[in-house]
Amino acid sequence: MEGTSKQPQLSVGETKQALREVVVALQSPENLPRIEAGLAMAGDDPMKRMMLLTPIVLDIEKEVIAKYGFTADQPGAMKFLLLVKQFEAADSEIKSLYDILKAKFLPPGMAI
Repeated sequence: MEGTSKQPQLSVGETKQALREVVVALQSPENLPRIEAGLAMAGDDPMKRMMLLTPIVLDIEKEVIAKYGFTADQPGAMKFLLLVKQFEAADSEIKSLYDILKAKFLPPGMAI
């Protein structure tokens, strides 16, 4: 089972494509109501926003990233986000897409 714990090695282009697909999935008609409901329940409470929306966003994200070799679970989603973070400083499109992703679950102004 050693192979299952390895992080997939994606190129900048593959990472960008995966991130595009995640953003599209987050904005899809079947997923957007879940996100909007979480935002409504959280109100202005930043901690409640993270608590309610992080699991929703990760659930949507993991469906996409499984196609790129990541495990379809929370550790896989976190590994994907770490990979995105590695490329964000060097690629403006990745940074922009990552900002869209973070805006779905992080309070404005909070960084990860």
